Amino acid sequence: MSLGFTFLLGLVFCLEQRIWAKNGLLPQPSIWALPGAVIPQGSSVTIRCRGPPGVVRWQLLRIGSFISQYDRTSDGSQGVSTFFIQSVTYINAGIYYCIYWKQGAWSGRSDPLDLVVTGVYKDTPSLTALPDPNVTSGENVTLLCETTPYYEIFNFTKDGRNVSPQDFLRQDHNTFLISPVTLAHGGIYRCYGSSKIYPHSWSLPSNPVKLSVTDPPAPGNGHLPIVTGILAIVVLLLLFLLFLFYQCWHRVKHGNIDCETENQVKYKSSFPVMDFQEENQYDVSEDIQPEKDRQMAMQVPIEEDSQEVTYAQLHQETLRGNVDTLLSHTHEDSSGQPCVYATLNLS
Repeated sequence: MSLGFTFLLGLVFCLEQRIWAKNGLLPQPSIWALPGAVIPQGSSVTIRCRGPPGVVRWQLLRIGSFISQYDRTSDGSQGVSTFFIQSVTYINAGIYYCIYWKQGAWSGRSDPLDLVVTGVYKDTPSLTALPDPNVTSGENVTLLCETTPYYEIFNFTKDGRNVSPQDFLRQDHNTFLISPVTLAHGGIYRCYGSSKIYPHSWSLPSNPVKLSVTDPPAPGNGHLPIVTGILAIVVLLLLFLLFLFYQCWHRVKHGNIDCETENQVKYKSSFPVMDFQEENQYDVSEDIQPEKDRQMAMQVPIEEDSQEVTYAQLHQETLRGNVDTLLSHTHEDSSGQPCVYATLNLS
């Protein structure tokens, strides 16, 4: 049976049922599928029809590659008839209608039920999000569905909503542009391929692509990273300048101490006799006893010098300690007795 003849026969059948419905004024039946209208090949599906109470004869019509007709009888108590398909194949894919017989007439047909069978074609499409699956609200994103072989129809779905083919976006090109992107567009997407001749027989599902949509940054917050970076640089410069100031202060302070120490060393090296006197002035003063028989032999006149010193001649037996370092300053007087000269500071 050719495809054109099939659709023509179905059209005649639908027109006939509509005429009967107008003449008999019977309520329109409803139709749905469980667990959904997009079923993987080999799975089971249940199609249910509902009409007014008292209906005992139902008819299920399928228009696809050829026309099929299923008859059912019921007790009429609930007005629902069930049609069960154990294992669906591409033959079961198509458009379904329900009608019922009551009061000597056929009702009008129900709304169409598009039953899609997936996995009829065994190749798996490849789905990608361009330029990136992570986008900001207000931007654009394109979903690209690539298949081999090339299909004529591409079907896009979001979040696995396969209750009805109407949940899919069908188009004759493999790109799906979302512009502008909103938060509602976030989710998991898949695509299927099919042909124009058999639009209800689809390929296997593609790989899932998760589209993550975030809110754009609030106005003014875009400069926050720049301001933060500038403040960090300023703080680092201040710390560096503080470190340099501390280094300079430390060097100046220790430089003055070193200069004072160097001057003291130079001063002491210029007057070794005074250095010895300063180190031993307390020892010498303690060793000298204030006895009357210790007399000063002679008074050495004070020389004119930048440092005012007085030389006194003392008897050697009145001194203790080692004064060998002063032998270079020892002289003998006219009486032949050895003398020791010590430097005394006059304050």
